[in-house]
Amino acid sequence: MAPTPWTPNQYPPARRSDHVDVYESKKQGQVRVPDPYQWLEQNTDETDAWTSAQDAFTRAYLDKNPDRAKLEKEIRANTDYEKLSAPSLNYDGKWYWYHNSGLQAQSVLYRSSDGKLPGFSKDGHVFFDPNLLSDDGTAALAVSAFSRDGNYFAYGISLSASSGSDFCTIYIRETSKPLAAVDGKHVDHDESRLSDEIRFVKFSSISWTHDSKGFLYQRFPSRESHGLATEDKAGTETTGDKDAMLYYHRVGTPQSQDVLVMKDAEHREWMWGTSISELDGRYLFLSVSRDTARKNLLWVADLQENEIGQNIKWEKLIDEFEAEYEVIANDGTKLFLYTNQNAPKHKIVTIDLADPKRTQVDLIPEEKDASLSDVVVTGNDKIALIYKRNVIDEIYLYSMTGEKLTRIAPSFVGAAEVSGRRDVSDVFVNMTGFTNPGIIGRVDLTSFNATASLESTWSIYHTTDVKGLQPDEFTAEQVWYESKDGTKVPMFIVRHKSTRTDGTAPAIQYGYGGFSISINPTFSPAILTFLKSYGAVFALPNIRGGGEFGEEWHSAGIKERKINVFDDFIAATEHLVNNKIAAAGKVAINGGSNGGKQFATRLLVGACINIAPQGTFGAAVAEVGVMDLLKFADFTIGKAWTADYGDPHDPHDFDFIYPISPLHNVPEDKTFPPLLLMTADHDDRVVPLHSFKLAATLQHVLPHNPHPLLIRIDKKAGHGAGKATEKRIQDAADKWGFVAQSLGLEWQNGS
Repeated sequence: MAPTPWTPNQYPPARRSDHVDVYESKKQGQVRVPDPYQWLEQNTDETDAWTSAQDAFTRAYLDKNPDRAKLEKEIRANTDYEKLSAPSLNYDGKWYWYHNSGLQAQSVLYRSSDGKLPGFSKDGHVFFDPNLLSDDGTAALAVSAFSRDGNYFAYGISLSASSGSDFCTIYIRETSKPLAAVDGKHVDHDESRLSDEIRFVKFSSISWTHDSKGFLYQRFPSRESHGLATEDKAGTETTGDKDAMLYYHRVGTPQSQDVLVMKDAEHREWMWGTSISELDGRYLFLSVSRDTARKNLLWVADLQENEIGQNIKWEKLIDEFEAEYEVIANDGTKLFLYTNQNAPKHKIVTIDLADPKRTQVDLIPEEKDASLSDVVVTGNDKIALIYKRNVIDEIYLYSMTGEKLTRIAPSFVGAAEVSGRRDVSDVFVNMTGFTNPGIIGRVDLTSFNATASLESTWSIYHTTDVKGLQPDEFTAEQVWYESKDGTKVPMFIVRHKSTRTDGTAPAIQYGYGGFSISINPTFSPAILTFLKSYGAVFALPNIRGGGEFGEEWHSAGIKERKINVFDDFIAATEHLVNNKIAAAGKVAINGGSNGGKQFATRLLVGACINIAPQGTFGAAVAEVGVMDLLKFADFTIGKAWTADYGDPHDPHDFDFIYPISPLHNVPEDKTFPPLLLMTADHDDRVVPLHSFKLAATLQHVLPHNPHPLLIRIDKKAGHGAGKATEKRIQDAADKWGFVAQSLGLEWQNGS
């Protein structure tokens, strides 16, 4: 098809105010920065009218795509296949797993009838169906945990009937009372649960004490703007997330009686994460974080000697923000910890609480050419772990004495996750990749202990089958390219076998590059559908700022070095074109949420279209983006991101932040490629005002741009986690349809 016709100078109007903010610069002193769209930061009638007009304007353009309905239909058909998680044995002696029949809005938690390892759906029944929580599938489980006696299930709903806010409300139900349809009829969630209602919970775990009388959780101060728990009001405010508190809730009591354990008026941005020693329940571990850096404090309390409350006596085992520490197990007083202390690629150490010196002893030392990314202690005395070597996962089994026992699935290429429990002899490995929709493998450690052989103890427990797509029709390879400063960067290339390799193929290029988060090979029916339908290529460069090669790779893409992230991404596009992997002017770039807790780094696309030479990109889609780098720290969880971005209110940091802020550096003399900003009105992680203000600025500065500069605003949706399946399908059809209609791509015969 020909590119969708576009007439410039027709954008919905946006009022410009004379608002000016003043910042302190180390180089320039006071700097006055105009912010004419500051009013879009407020949830007012004027803002609502503007967003409604913009969304309607964008929808009119998207609906001109003659392939839009066909693309959505194909994506839906190719998404319609059974999806399963690895099972886990609960303390009630039954197995639990998540199951989605294909197009269910939310995956359903199933339970086995007895303690026998299940054959999934044929051997189980519904325990908790989140689809019964709302009529439109927008309510989702945010966090959950079973009590140690197996009698209670505590679960956080993304604010009941809410729409994607990071806030949730925790409820409790007895495990003898499942939330499941009866004879096909809808049941009321509130009728069968306990009366407990725990509100204003955010970025929290649920840590049950071993007596099963209650649990610890993190909450923020009450907000009148949220209304009742059943009202859809959370997610639209921009108030900074400060004054987090750690509480203990006792089952069957109102939240007003919960016991305060921790708060810190001097460190208002600090947050609290807890766990309790798995086997003995003796120790309460408190992880204290102040931002998104991989650094935390680690305090320990002996519950045999302490009552949970503000007077609890903490041993401040790690009391400086110098490294990341996570307790993975304990044998009595001996703690096993995952850390990057003097080990940027991570290692496992031990600390004995009976040792007055608290000496850290290396158990599994750092490997210099592989990053330790996942660790699970299981089968009483085994450690299952994953090393990421050149962005490809390797799975190993170690002893608790640090001896390497065996490698699991050595021929596997892709991304893996391990799951298990210390007192359970089954280890499950979930393996996926660009052309692999999912394989669940199992190691029977009881047999392994008897034979010391993996051959007789490793088995494929479940293989995912897709209906529409044929994964073996696609190929994936890894290439390396050189960035602007000479750094070698890896990139995955995925294509359908019929895709042309003569330099004429269009491409989607996705990037992240922040917060030490690794972007792994992932099976995406939507992307594979686009590749096959339009003869396109998918490119995933693992740029600096991520965690693919440990902390040094991450550190090379933060603060003053953030420019390296953009250079890496631009160089990836140049490599695709120069090596005839993709056509010049046909590379569409995309950056979006990876779902990481508290994280956001979608300034990538906004910055790159400002910086890259004109014509580098054929189109761009920026999802839930951080675009105002001078104000991100002022809203919700944004203050935590200063570890990666720097602090715009620090005069030194201002000087390297201001020049790369997408909002403040839109060039007036440059032709921009077709651009689609995507945001959500209930996103309280990356608040939508970032995208609002950038859209208004682009349309004011470049009203004559020969290509559209649009914003799509999702109503009743948040940052991405828990988004309903149908909403994800529609999002994919809109953004990839936008790419197709903007580039004038032809639907391939036979697709």
